[in-house]
Amino acid sequence: MLINFIKLLKRNVSMSLAKISWNRRTIMLLPYFLSDVNADEMAMEILTAAIIILITIGIVIILFISVRKEFQQVREERLTAKAIKEAEKDENDKSHLIDSKKGLSKKSKDLLALIDQEIMNAKEGSVSALFYLDIDNFRSITERYGDQLADKIIEELGNRVRKFGDKNSVAGKHDSDSMIFYMPNATDSEIIAETAKNLLDVINQPLKQTPELMTASIGIVLFPYDGITANQLLKNAEIALYVAKKQGKNRYAMYSSELIEKEQFNINYYNEIKKAISNDEFLLYYQPIVDIKTGKLIGLESLLRWNHPTMGILSPGKFLNVMDLTGDITWFGSWGFEKIVSQYINWKKVMQIKDMYISTNLSPKQLMMDGVAKQFYDIVKKYETEAEVFCLEIIDYYTVIKNPVAVHNLQDFRRYGFRIAMDDMGDQYEIIKDMQSINASILKISREDVLRYINQIEDADKIERVIAVALQKQKIVIAEGVEDASMIVKMSDLGVRFMQGYYFSQPKSKDEIVSVMKKQPWSVDEFNR
Repeated sequence: MLINFIKLLKRNVSMSLAKISWNRRTIMLLPYFLSDVNADEMAMEILTAAIIILITIGIVIILFISVRKEFQQVREERLTAKAIKEAEKDENDKSHLIDSKKGLSKKSKDLLALIDQEIMNAKEGSVSALFYLDIDNFRSITERYGDQLADKIIEELGNRVRKFGDKNSVAGKHDSDSMIFYMPNATDSEIIAETAKNLLDVINQPLKQTPELMTASIGIVLFPYDGITANQLLKNAEIALYVAKKQGKNRYAMYSSELIEKEQFNINYYNEIKKAISNDEFLLYYQPIVDIKTGKLIGLESLLRWNHPTMGILSPGKFLNVMDLTGDITWFGSWGFEKIVSQYINWKKVMQIKDMYISTNLSPKQLMMDGVAKQFYDIVKKYETEAEVFCLEIIDYYTVIKNPVAVHNLQDFRRYGFRIAMDDMGDQYEIIKDMQSINASILKISREDVLRYINQIEDADKIERVIAVALQKQKIVIAEGVEDASMIVKMSDLGVRFMQGYYFSQPKSKDEIVSVMKKQPWSVDEFNR
C-alpha cells in the first residue's frame, strides 16, 4: 500500500508542477497576450491551478498520516515480537530452573536462586511463606519398591504440588524426598494454615504406582520474619520440619525462635542423620549369641552403628532416639533387614552355615505400617533364601501388642516363616501370654533385668517366674548383657542356656565377625578347602 501511495504522489506532483509551471508562464506573459486572452479563461486557469495545489497538499497529508500509521503499526509489531521473545526467554530461563517433566527444580541451588529473585521483587511490607515438605518414610518406600518406582512416585507428587500453586508460586525439589513450596503475599495466618492442610491433602491422595498412601511433614517459615534469603528461610524451615516430624507424620509446624533453644541439639543430629543416610555412613555390627553348653554360635544380633566423619563409630544410644522421633527409624528397619539378608548370602558363599539365625530390631512405628511383613518377605524371596533364618526382635512390646495393625503384621511374619523375639519383659511381666498370642518363639532378658535378678532387687522373683514359664512353654530364652562368669552361673541356675554379651564378644563389623564364625565346627572344613 505504501508503494502505491508513493507512485500516486509522484504522478500527481509531476502533473501539478507542470500545471503550475505552465500557469506561471502564462501569468508572466500576461501583458503581451492580455489583449487576446479572455478574462474568464484566465480565472479558470488560476482556479484550476489552486485546486490542483490543494489536492496535492491533501494527498501529501493523507499519505503522511497513512505512513505514520503504518510506522506505528510496524513499531508495535516489533515491540510485541520483542516482548514475546523476552517472555519466551524468561520462560526458558525458568524452565532451566524448573523441570517441566516433574514440575521440580533440577537443582536445589537453582530453586533457591529463583526464590531469592522472588524475594527481591517482593513489594515492601509484603509477607511470603515457604513450606518445606518432606515425604514421611520415603526411604522405606525406596527400599521396598526400588529407585525407579520411587522416582515415579516423587514425580507424581511433584506434579501435584506444582499444579496446586498459582502463577506466582514456586514449587521445587530440594532433595530425593523433599520439596519446597513458596507462596508470595501470605499475610493471613489462617490462609497459611489452610495452605499447609491442603498441601498435606494433595500428598495424601491415592497414587497411580502403588495402593500405599503417602504422607508428608511440613515446616513453615515466613519472609521477612524468619529469614531474608532463601537459605536462611530453608535453614529455619528444617527446624520447623523436625518439630512436625516429632509430633507424628502428616503434620505441619510453624517456625519460632523458641524452637532453637529447646530443640537445638536434636535438630543438629536430625540434619546430620539425613546427610549420613545420603552419604551411606551407617553400617551394621554383629554380636554373637552363644549356646553355653556347646560353645556354638547359634545366632547373631545385628546392631546399627554410625561411622561419623568426625566422631568415629557411634552406638545407637547417641542417635537412635532422634531417628525414632523423626521417623527415620523405619528406614533403618527396611535398610537393615536387606543388609543382613545380603550379608548372610555372602557368608554362605565362603562357608557352610548350619542352625544359625540373624536378628534385627523392629521399632513399634515400623510394625504399625501396613504391609511391612510382605515387604520383608519379598526381600527374602529376592535373595532366594529362607525366612526362618531371620529373627525380628520386638522392643516396647506393650505398645505393639495393643495395636491391631502391629499384631496383624506379627502374625503375618510368623505365617511367612520368620522368627519373632520379644526383647523386653515390660513392667507387668505378662509377656508369656502375649508371646502365645503372636506365636513368638524367643524371649530375651535385658541386661537390666539380668542385673535386677542377680542383685535380688525390684521384682527379682517375677523375673525368675517369667523365665520358668517361658522354658515350660518351650520358648528359647536368651540372657543379654552378660559380662562376667558370675552372670553366666546365675542365669544357668535358672535354666537359661543361650547368652550374649561382652564376655563372649563385643559387637564386630561384618569382616571381623568372620573370625568368630571360622571357629565354629560347621565352618572349619569349608574354610580349610
